[in-house]
Amino acid sequence: MTSKEHGGKGPSVAELEKYVREKVRLEFFVAGGKSYSGTLRWFDEDAFALSTKGGEPLTLLKSSVIGYKPVTT
Repeated sequence: MTSKEHGGKGPSVAELEKYVREKVRLEFFVAGGKSYSGTLRWFDEDAFALSTKGGEPLTLLKSSVIGYKPVTT
């Protein structure tokens, strides 16, 4: 889901908590054209913490994230 799908607003806390609880795999799109995927471990007002496919931790600053969506495979 991107910010456009929320009418220009960020994701709700309830939505993010659901992704953490259900261990949903997400793909995050960041400035510069890169994307990162992983399971959302935690989030706060400044960052998203992911666990990547290889189990490596990855922290993304919210200010660099353009959007995200659940990975469907």
